[in-house]
Amino acid sequence: MAERIYNRTETGSLDPLVEERFSTEDELQALIAEHPELLDGEQIKPGNPRRWLLVTREKGVAESSDASPRWSVDHLIVDQDAVPTLVEVKLRSNQDIHRKVVGQMLEYAAHAALTWTAGELRQTFENSANAVGLDPDQELGKFLETESDTDADQFWEKVATNLTARYMRLLFVADEIPDELERIVSFLNEQMPKVEVLAVEIKQFRSESTQTLVPRVIGRITNVPAHRTTDIRQKLTRETFLGDFTDEAPRSVAERLLDAAISSDALLEWGSGAVSVRARCALWPSPITVAWLCIPSMQARWGGIRDFTFGTAIFGYDTPPENELRNVLERWVQQFKDDEFMKDNSGKGMEIRYVEHQDAALYVDVFTNRLKSVISELRSL
Repeated sequence: MAERIYNRTETGSLDPLVEERFSTEDELQALIAEHPELLDGEQIKPGNPRRWLLVTREKGVAESSDASPRWSVDHLIVDQDAVPTLVEVKLRSNQDIHRKVVGQMLEYAAHAALTWTAGELRQTFENSANAVGLDPDQELGKFLETESDTDADQFWEKVATNLTARYMRLLFVADEIPDELERIVSFLNEQMPKVEVLAVEIKQFRSESTQTLVPRVIGRITNVPAHRTTDIRQKLTRETFLGDFTDEAPRSVAERLLDAAISSDALLEWGSGAVSVRARCALWPSPITVAWLCIPSMQARWGGIRDFTFGTAIFGYDTPPENELRNVLERWVQQFKDDEFMKDNSGKGMEIRYVEHQDAALYVDVFTNRLKSVISELRSL
């Protein structure tokens, strides 16, 4: 039996609104794309409501960084803390909502964490905004409440950092959440310390002249277990970064690389699973990342970043570097291409090589000298 709610009119009479099912999944998907606030951010995080920025509908997901998309998630959204939020929409009448959708979503999340890059996601957002006649810079500026290009750059890097550490949110959305899915969502949300898993039920009620939409968030943890991270974007500090290294040799390398970067006046961008080393350059509007130093416990690998990684992602930007800047960065990358002890993880605009933590001590002088040199070169341009 269809539910109903009542609006009380100014005259005191009651205007009944009867529940009406969405005719297609596309109808509900389009509604969420136009009004992502229906994914009620206040219910998801009371007192600190989530705000949403739609990156795109139907975001492709590939099996590997060099492959074409195999799947697509219905919506990719990010919140104000740069946490990627994957949204999959199903109607109650779709049999996949019982079990299959859970496996699909976990598959999307696992591969997205490995294959999506900051540059790709930024380009996707800009393309989507342009396609509906919006200015992407203005939309992002309103969302971030800033007009700074640097803040925008940092935001997309934080999205990538969260992907690296698999800090993300999975939302199952339907016009009615079946009990079976509710139990699975609650179980996953309790057991997965870095991934927030929730269901959002959106019911539609209509009268002759009114449409009312009622969202309900299901699966939120009220008593957070001790093992769960309370801040989905908890950043490293120097102390927690070095403390993650249990072996003395790689910890010493990490410390020397940090000190080399600081002594060269580089910028350190602390993430949840890695610290990126960035150099200022007058020929580029924002600092350029030249190295990523990952903690041993960071199991997820975004875009090939792992252990101690050196190189650059700037070649994959919409406007790649030119002339002197390109020459400096190409020389920087080439040094590691010639090293037999470095392993190649390049792909999708990323020209990078990495050395495993345990092997790095043998070459620490090489790494620190090169790091100081490239930072100095970039700052002198």
